[in-house]
Amino acid sequence: MIQRSRRGCWTCKRRHKKCDETRPVCERCTQAGMACEGYETRLIWGPSDTTTPKTGMVLNPVRQSRPQRRLRRSRVVDVLPDDSLDLGAELSDLYQVPSPDQLDLLYLQYESNGQASTENLPSDEVSNRLMQDFSTTGYQTLTGRDGQEGLFKSDILPLCNSCVSLRQVCLAYQASLDTEMVRLTPIYMQSALSHYFNDLNTPEKLELDATLATGVLLCSLSINSLYIWTPLLKGLYGVLQHRGILTAAQRSPLEDHLLEVIALLDVPSFTLNRITRSMEIWKLHVASKGQVGIEQTSGLPYSLINLFAGLGSPEAEEGLLGWAGELGEEFIQIHLWEAFRFAGVLHNRALLGNDQNTSPPAASPMPRSEVVRMKIFASLQAIVDSGAFTFRQPLARAIFYPLFIAGLFAENYQQRRLTRLAFQHLMEDSQERIDGSTEKVALDIVTNVWETGKGQGLTAKLALATKFAAELNIELHLY
Repeated sequence: MIQRSRRGCWTCKRRHKKCDETRPVCERCTQAGMACEGYETRLIWGPSDTTTPKTGMVLNPVRQSRPQRRLRRSRVVDVLPDDSLDLGAELSDLYQVPSPDQLDLLYLQYESNGQASTENLPSDEVSNRLMQDFSTTGYQTLTGRDGQEGLFKSDILPLCNSCVSLRQVCLAYQASLDTEMVRLTPIYMQSALSHYFNDLNTPEKLELDATLATGVLLCSLSINSLYIWTPLLKGLYGVLQHRGILTAAQRSPLEDHLLEVIALLDVPSFTLNRITRSMEIWKLHVASKGQVGIEQTSGLPYSLINLFAGLGSPEAEEGLLGWAGELGEEFIQIHLWEAFRFAGVLHNRALLGNDQNTSPPAASPMPRSEVVRMKIFASLQAIVDSGAFTFRQPLARAIFYPLFIAGLFAENYQQRRLTRLAFQHLMEDSQERIDGSTEKVALDIVTNVWETGKGQGLTAKLALATKFAAELNIELHLY
């Protein structure tokens, strides 16, 4: 059995590899294409009753390897506490991964993944081919719901030539799209994370758009691969704050775009079983600017996203029911936005414990939940019948959130049949986009709630869905 040195570099310790202890950087990290984090002494923190492992870090994994994940009826896995975020913390704390626990969590979940060794990066020939494929077609799966390429091709792709971490995450993403190369995804992902964490601790790299783009793509790939991902948002928030982007009177188009994408990822209502608290980036730094029109990435009106950023408050339902709407370029957009609006109403009631299933007082403008649910399904039916999954796939994929919410609370055969049909359309589309199906897991959660939540209210069913996601050790992003 290999004896691992206690004097090895921090990267090898975290990877549980034998370090050759070459200084200032070890050869093992160099050969694996990873940033060697050196040998300096580090402070260790964690519960006082926890025995520190020989790596010098308190490891608290919250996720099993993918082959072992099955929905089960057992105790919910303990996840990272919600109070890990302090918006008044020093900047040096904000642009780093919150703790060794979370750094290990992000890094180790990709280790081999039951598919491949993380020992060495693939050959230059393989990497160059993947990069070529990503630059020509792969990146298009990351474009906004409007189907436009936006700034990705013109502003982000060229940054791969000068940023190792960005190039590595692009390679990981492209490998995940190729059935013959998908085994390489965790190898590239570990390398990308290693370089990215190093970038977050290099002051001059905090000024680069490439660092923000890398963090966003790490989130995107982690979401698609059903990995824990929200701890990455804290690092992104710190970079935004360090560069003054959050408070800048004027920003470049790319800075504006990256800020909006990060803010969208941070909207808490769009993630089931989120293990970190929201930093309210959208509410504080996007909604406050009074943007109008359609947000490119989500395909939703700014005014509607502003309401979703406040979900979980009594005022949110009033705002959603009174939303005046926006002008769209085609009818399917109107159906989509109506589905979102009413799904938000149901979701908000579940968060507040207000099921509203009984008839409200005569003077009340609030519709019963069963009426709201029917409105969502009517919009979903119109989208499915329109042929959008054939002709407007980027926009049609946006039904994920309202479909999940309405499906979760579906009460009869007709509603559940439409739920399965719409999820089937999403799953057929996802097979062409990326390995694995987030939609399949979402449908599994919904059907398990149908089986175990009979007769229960909105709040109880949402709690069951969250429990099932926690048992799978995933953060399920819903848009």
